Amino acid sequence: MIRRLLFLLLALTSPAFAGPQKVLDAEFHHLRNAEPREWSRFPAKAHADRLRVVFDLESPDSIRLLTLRQEETKQPWEIHLNGQKLGNLPRDHNHLEHGIAIPKGLLKPEGNVLEIATNSDEPDDIRLGNLALHDAIQVLVDEDRAELLFQQRGYQRSLPPMTAQVSLSATLDSTGEGLPCRFTIIDAETGALAFVGAESDDRLAVREGIVYTLDGQSTILLAGDAERSRRYHVYCGRGFEYSLEHREIIVDKSEAVIRCDFSLSHEVPTTGLVACDPHLHTFQFDRHGDCNLAERIISIAGEGIELPVSTAHDKHIDYAEEAARIGASRWFTPVLGCEVTTSFGHFNSFPIEPGAKPAEHKLRPWPQIFQNIYATPGVRVCILNHGRDAHRGFRPFDPENFDRERGTFRRGWKLEANAMELINSGAQQTDPLELVRDWFALLKSGHKIAGIGSSDSHTVNFAIPGQGRTYLEAPDENVGAIDVDRSIDSLLAGRSWVSFGLLARLDLFPEKSEATVSVHGPGWSTADRVRIFRNGVEIQSLEIPETAGEKPGEKFSRTFLLADLEANPRDFLCAVATGPGITEGWWAIMPPYQPDSPDFTPFVMGISPAVWIE
Repeated sequence: MIRRLLFLLLALTSPAFAGPQKVLDAEFHHLRNAEPREWSRFPAKAHADRLRVVFDLESPDSIRLLTLRQEETKQPWEIHLNGQKLGNLPRDHNHLEHGIAIPKGLLKPEGNVLEIATNSDEPDDIRLGNLALHDAIQVLVDEDRAELLFQQRGYQRSLPPMTAQVSLSATLDSTGEGLPCRFTIIDAETGALAFVGAESDDRLAVREGIVYTLDGQSTILLAGDAERSRRYHVYCGRGFEYSLEHREIIVDKSEAVIRCDFSLSHEVPTTGLVACDPHLHTFQFDRHGDCNLAERIISIAGEGIELPVSTAHDKHIDYAEEAARIGASRWFTPVLGCEVTTSFGHFNSFPIEPGAKPAEHKLRPWPQIFQNIYATPGVRVCILNHGRDAHRGFRPFDPENFDRERGTFRRGWKLEANAMELINSGAQQTDPLELVRDWFALLKSGHKIAGIGSSDSHTVNFAIPGQGRTYLEAPDENVGAIDVDRSIDSLLAGRSWVSFGLLARLDLFPEKSEATVSVHGPGWSTADRVRIFRNGVEIQSLEIPETAGEKPGEKFSRTFLLADLEANPRDFLCAVATGPGITEGWWAIMPPYQPDSPDFTPFVMGISPAVWIE
């Protein structure tokens, strides 16, 4: 891959590829396809419902690349040039720039029409603009892969114009060993994820501004400018437990090769806790999202997920064989699972014995659904996914279906799941405590059910894999050979820690009649408050000082007497830590895709297990 990029670099920095760009539209417009306004942060009135540009060209045959910037794109927006569809904008809330190849012969000297619009009736507020055309370029992917990638993404990646080579590397500071990680490249002027010249393979998973690497090494191409230099921010991280490192680089006409070397530290000690993401998908098998199996595995390793569960919709997709093929097996222990996608809720089930038949997903009453799930060979865990979201018109925790006061379901239904998602970072809730309250209600009613954090990621970057995760108690010295049964024993015993940028712990010391609450996280995530709940009722709300909340590792700790918490036998306690959300492109938090309100404030959160006094 590196050798091929070096060859293309020589071609692209020759005078034939260094022509000036033609700016079609320098503005960054607010578009809305339908009312009402999707988010209150957008103006009440949009610029238009589509973007249409008419232009002439002196040398149409030399133009082969369209570049643009976009933000908050949720619905399928199509790009048409002179009546021919070039593709779709990536369906991605991130602020990003990218390029789309233009077929030879499509442009003409006069009366060219470029239009970007959506046929969706669902309201979508987006920002779009900075459209420019560039001289001849080479499409980054080989012809035999181009059609497959076009089908996956709806567009085709190309090389940026006026290109410089950037060599990236990451090592662990304590050993000097290269390790899987995520590089994020952001244009310093616009704040957009940058147009990156690299393509996914068996070592890399690449999207706009994002490069996951399996070995800590990557060589990419970044766009320069014929008129002026361009500044980029380059970040390197490895998910929740590791530091985030930053460099600023400048690309100009004279700079051909740039090096960025990073050294990451392990900031959040989690000895004896295994990082699990029990909700992962691919486009390759689910036909939704944008990532193939190799990209999913590389991103899992790059985010430090140690126990990933494959949960394709109504299919059994084992990650083990592909992980072994590309040399990723040392970085995690894969678990075979399935998302059973019924008309009355989605349920992740695992572990599953290889060769087992998938559970029937068209059954309707809950008793039949759960009986069928647990009858799948090997299954011990059944997770209720995104219980506040509606699918096929059914919302499990809708007041019509669930009595929160009693913690029971109506019509005599019984939830036989033994775990439920409290945080799904790919399907956020407007109120971060909404599902936590549902969980408390079930616990109070006697339901033995563990709290779960997951990402529900179908993509390389739109929903970051492992952003929401679950920590389980098990030996973690060798992450390539984790004791899966012991990890599941922890989950079924309710010993599961939900992490979404923070980790909250609540430890009881019965011999002292004491409880200690502590909050942990990396230096790039801030905690500002921790709440203690007794039987679902908030009894303490502790503000975390700013200097402490920004520290890496343990950010806060306090010990209480159980008498001070008025806790009695058969009570349960739970700690919930929160802090301001992250909006920067290196760990951007998705807004809810089924919002309750046009207002949303991003947050980070950590939820301890429910700890029973008895």
